[in-house]
Amino acid sequence: MTNMILSLGSQLKVDNISKNLQKCCYQMRGFETMYNGHTGRRLSAMVFLGPTYYQRLKHMVDDKIHSHSRGPMQILNRQPTAGRSRDGGLRFGEMERDCVIAHGAANLLKERLFDLSDAYRVHVCERCGLIAIADLQKNNFQCKGCKNKTDIVQVYVPYSCTLLFQELIAMAITPRMLT
Repeated sequence: MTNMILSLGSQLKVDNISKNLQKCCYQMRGFETMYNGHTGRRLSAMVFLGPTYYQRLKHMVDDKIHSHSRGPMQILNRQPTAGRSRDGGLRFGEMERDCVIAHGAANLLKERLFDLSDAYRVHVCERCGLIAIADLQKNNFQCKGCKNKTDIVQVYVPYSCTLLFQELIAMAITPRMLT
């Protein structure tokens, strides 16, 4: 029976398959008498009956269960670490995000992707849109770009956004936030 899988051209013909089935003690053409389970009527059809191998997977709920409310964060992007073994967060991926968008649940989307992940407070100059320097203990704010000290607002962004801004600034590209 193994030689029938060698090539799709010459070996895979009804006669060859029938002969191989007969060698393995099955009906040559697969003609078996079957009965309709609902009506009890006899069906006369070409039906092949043979063994099917099933194997149960050993995935158990107790081995897979995982939840996360608070835990370790990555230093670079301030997002939860990945993986159950590291007590990491549950991944809320692109498909989950698309599903939430399709249902119109904007607050849930903001909560999952921003509030519970990597929300970060920055101070932005209203005049030029650059991220300002803020000393919250002394209540001093200053924009290095336009030397503004008064028109500075507080904005919450994902920390990954500030990371992107820092990388762009390192490449001499100046991103600005309009408030």
